[in-house]
Amino acid sequence: MDETKPETGAVAAAPDDDWQLMDALDPASAEFPARAKFGDEGIVIFRNGPGYFGVQRTCPHQGASMMTAVLQGNGSLLRCTRHSFVFRTANGDPVNCPGFRLKMYAVKEEGGRLFVRESPPPAE
Repeated sequence: MDETKPETGAVAAAPDDDWQLMDALDPASAEFPARAKFGDEGIVIFRNGPGYFGVQRTCPHQGASMMTAVLQGNGSLLRCTRHSFVFRTANGDPVNCPGFRLKMYAVKEEGGRLFVRESPPPAE
């Protein structure tokens, strides 16, 4: 993946709940993974089968870009390519890297547009 891609997916408020419209990110023509902004946070949006999910822009281990991360396990796992740290796409929990958790974002498509919100942290 080209890590010099410009920012896409500027966020505008959505009318319901805490979902925010990814205004400049067209799911029909965007190349995924795609860089986006959620408020002031940089995130990366992945297409996973018919759906989408988002993660924090950098790996929590040493800050490697998640733009180059690889989906594994039929989309249930996401592997950082720098040190092969693996996270569950359902909740960001670590698989092989105790103490590191990936911040996740829920992404939904409605009417040909993408909306994002922060996923709640797992119950302790």
